Order: sequence, then C-alpha cells, then structure tokens
Amino acid sequence: MKKASTKKAEASKQKDEKLSGPVEVEAPKKKRKTRYLLLYLAAIGFVFYAVITIINQNVRIAEKKAELSELQQQINVVEIQSKYLEKVQSYKGQELVDYMEKIAKEDLGYVGSGERIFINVAGD
Repeated sequence: MKKASTKKAEASKQKDEKLSGPVEVEAPKKKRKTRYLLLYLAAIGFVFYAVITIINQNVRIAEKKAELSELQQQINVVEIQSKYLEKVQSYKGQELVDYMEKIAKEDLGYVGSGERIFINVAGD
C-alpha cells in the first residue's frame, strides 16, 4: 500500500510543481482590442491634427502672400511718386514757371490774366 500512496503523492507533487512553476498570464483579448483601439484612435487623432495644422498654415501663407503683393504695389506707387518729385525738384527757370502755372490752373483752379473758364452745364 505504501507504493500506491507514494505514487499518488509523487503525482500530486508533479501537479503542484507544474502549477506553481512559471505562470504565463495571457492578456484577455478584450484588453488587447482596447489597447489597439486606443492606439488606432490616437493615430487617427494625430493625423487629423496634422492635416488641420497644415491647412491652417496654407491659409496663413496665402494671406501673407496677398499682403506682400499689396505692399509691393504700394512700394511701386511710392517709387513712382518719388521719381516724379525728384524730376520736379530739378526744374529750373522757365520749366519751373510752366510747371507752377500748370499746377495752379489744374489743381487749384486759378485763371491767368485774360483767360475765361467755361463750364459745360449740359454735361455733354
């Protein structure tokens, strides 16, 4: 009888050793799915953020290009005005007198001696 009880004791020890040995815990599939789902959602969120940021930057770039174009036009106008003023500053003698007379008549509405101004009331 000793042999039978010894065999049972040995079999039970082997079972205990198998159970008490290194235990591998498998993560439930639900937790894995949740992790992958969270990673997937995070990746999608990052992609949306990147796309929105890129679109926003492109809109800003377009606005700045339009602003730059407008400022370049203003610079061109000021350069033309500057060249005109430099030319006027170089006038001397009769050229200066003619220029001043032209400005007085056209811009200020003055009339030279012996001149008459006719206004067309009919608008034709």
